[in-house]
Amino acid sequence: MSGGRALALLFAHPDDETFAAGGAVAAYAAAGVACHLFCATDGDAGKSSGIAVATRAELGRLRRAELAAAAGILGIRSVHLAGHADGALPEYDADALTGELVAFLREHRPQVVITFGPEGAPNGHRDHRALSRAATAAFHLAARPTAYPEQLAAGRRVHQAARLYYVTWEPPPLDDPKRLEGVPATARVDTRARHATKRAAFRAHRTQAMHEATFERLSMTPDELYALAGGTPQRAAVVADLFDGLPD
Repeated sequence: MSGGRALALLFAHPDDETFAAGGAVAAYAAAGVACHLFCATDGDAGKSSGIAVATRAELGRLRRAELAAAAGILGIRSVHLAGHADGALPEYDADALTGELVAFLREHRPQVVITFGPEGAPNGHRDHRALSRAATAAFHLAARPTAYPEQLAAGRRVHQAARLYYVTWEPPPLDDPKRLEGVPATARVDTRARHATKRAAFRAHRTQAMHEATFERLSMTPDELYALAGGTPQRAAVVADLFDGLPD
């Protein structure tokens, strides 16, 4: 039972939610955990896998619709699209982005927050790295009444999530020059029972079909790996549940 638990997902692009955490999200949503997604961009700077689009705006509309479909498949309860420029998050005001994430955490009040690690996922994407920095700051600042006090004046309340987790992965082979190392894992969530759901969510992102082989190789693994980056210590060095030991 979820006991009223909530999970916040802080990512940069449509499809990050599935690629990075789709199995765990599907499992927690099915157990009754309220899963809420913040997506910083519309993904309109990417390619469209042969689907004809005339403009970036049109691609952005397609990707927003794809994200809505994928979120429905995974069981994500709400999606917030911030609409920032795809590929340009490092140029956006970092304090403003952090404030948006603080507001999101104060609104949805999760126990657990998932985001990218500082390396920016296996591909090291600059948007992923910028989002990680802002999300890490927001995790700590959401509980501080002196941080973004205008939000409190507007009716939001401070909130301290119990744990912050970074998405991570197994160390890459030594002879692989393209993959980055992630933060060492402290949680391994068995997602095999949710593989069909995760694959269906990825395929809802039709404009990203050209990445399916990479998705199958990197993301469709027996376990999804996460690294505790802040908050309440785990009861063991490596746990199987991101909520392990947390009160409802």
